[in-house]
Amino acid sequence: MHLESISHYLGLDDYRLRQKNENFAVYYEPDKLINAHMLLCGMSGTGKSFQTLRMLESAAKTGVQVDVFDVHDELSNIKNASVCLYSQYTAYGYNPLVLETDAHTGGVNRQVDFIVNLIRKATPQFGAKQEAALRYLLIDTYYASGISQKDTNSWHRKKITEQQRQKIIEQRQWSQLREYYPTMDDLRSYAKRKITTLMMGGDNKSVTALDHLCRSKSRLHSCLTKASKSVTDDDIAKMQKMIEKNKNECIENYTNFVNAMQTGREIDDVLKYDSMDVLTSVIQRLDILNSAGIFSANEPDFGNSNVRVHQIKSLSSEQQILFVKLRLREIFEKYKRMGATKSGTEIRQIVFLDEAHKYFTDDNDDIVNIIAKEARKFGLGLWCASQQPTEFPESFLTNVGATVLLGIHASFWKRSANLLRISEESLKWIKPKEVMAIKLQKDGRADPPFVNIVVPNPNSAFGQRAASEYSQRS
Repeated sequence: MHLESISHYLGLDDYRLRQKNENFAVYYEPDKLINAHMLLCGMSGTGKSFQTLRMLESAAKTGVQVDVFDVHDELSNIKNASVCLYSQYTAYGYNPLVLETDAHTGGVNRQVDFIVNLIRKATPQFGAKQEAALRYLLIDTYYASGISQKDTNSWHRKKITEQQRQKIIEQRQWSQLREYYPTMDDLRSYAKRKITTLMMGGDNKSVTALDHLCRSKSRLHSCLTKASKSVTDDDIAKMQKMIEKNKNECIENYTNFVNAMQTGREIDDVLKYDSMDVLTSVIQRLDILNSAGIFSANEPDFGNSNVRVHQIKSLSSEQQILFVKLRLREIFEKYKRMGATKSGTEIRQIVFLDEAHKYFTDDNDDIVNIIAKEARKFGLGLWCASQQPTEFPESFLTNVGATVLLGIHASFWKRSANLLRISEESLKWIKPKEVMAIKLQKDGRADPPFVNIVVPNPNSAFGQRAASEYSQRS
C-alpha cells in the first residue's frame, strides 16, 4: 500500500515575517531529512502536548502506523486512535516469551539474552546469581514446552491468552499447551517446581506429581470450607478419588526417582540455580515488575486502527521502561523482517515516546539506540518528547532529523547550547506557545542552523498570521 508522505506545517519563518513581512511556511517533511527521528523539547507550559498532538495527527492522516507511549494520559485525542490503559485492574500486556522466528536473528538464546539484559538494566540490585538463575529458568521453561535453540522448527508456536491457558489447565489437557508459547505463569510454575525440588528433592516428574496432589487437595479444601450448595457429595467423592490417584502417582514417581539413582548426582541440574533463596528472589522480582500485568498474555485489541495509544501512567518507572523496550523490539523486528524500503526515505511507522530521556542508555545494544541508528532504512521513525534535552546521549542529539525546542528552562541553557549547537542568545528568543526553534537536518547539509518559527496562535498577531496561512494551505 502506498503511503502519503508526512508533511506537517510548523509555522512561519520568524525572521522573514518580522523583518521582511513575508509569510514563509516551514514544514516538517521527514522524507527530506537524514531520518524521521525527532526530538521535541519543552518544559511544562510551553505547549508540548498541543504540538505533539498536531504532529501525531499529521502522521496519522497519511495512513502510517503510529504507536504512542503516553506517560501522562494526555495524548488519547488523536482522531480515530485506539487507546489502551495498562494497569493492575485492566491486566493488559504482552507475553515476553513469544519468539522471533527468523533462523538468523531469532530463537531462544536471542530472546533469553534480551529479557535478562533488560531486567538487569532495569533492576540495579539484580546480581550475577539472580541473572544466571533467570537465564536457566527461561531456557528450561522453553525446553519444557518443547522449544529448543537447536530446533528452529520448534520456535513456531501460537500465541495464547490467559483465559485459553486457564481453560486448558482446568481441563488437564497438558499436551495442548505445547501448541503455544509458554507464558510468565509457566515460568513461575516451573520455578516453583524447582524450589520444591531444592526443598524436598526429586526430579521433574515427582515434583509435578506433588504439585498436582497439592492442587487437588486445595480444591477439595476450598469446596468443603465454602460449603457451597453447588458441590454435591458425588463431586466430593470424585475429588477424593482424584486425590488418591495423585497421591499414588506422587509416591510412584518419587519411588522411581530414588530407585533409578545410580551416581548420586541426579539432582545436580538443580544446583545450577544456586539456592532456593536466589530462585525465590528472582521470582519475587519478576512478580514486582509484573504487578500491573505488563507480562500478561492478554494483548489489547486495537482493531484496525493505525494509531495505537498505550497509556502507561499507572505503571512504575521500571515497568514503563520494560514495557516500552519490549514493544520497541517487536516493532523494530517486524519492519526489519519486511526489509528496507524501496526509496530509503519512505515512512512506515512512527513511534512516539513521552518523557523519552528515561529510555535511553549508553549501551549501543539497547533497542532504543539500535532504532536511532538503524531504523531509517526500514521506514521507522522515533519521535522523542522531553523537558530535558541534556539527558539524551550525544549520539542521538547529533543524528536526529529534526530538533524542536519549545522552551527550555534557563538552568539547561548552557549545556543545551553546547550539545545542540545553538547559542544561548537564540534560546532567549524562544517564546512558549509563540516562537519555537527548529533544526532540520537535511541531506547534504553538515550542520544547519536553528531557525525560529512563529507557531499558529490566536492570541498574538503573528500567531494569527501563522494560523491563517495554515488554513489557506489546508
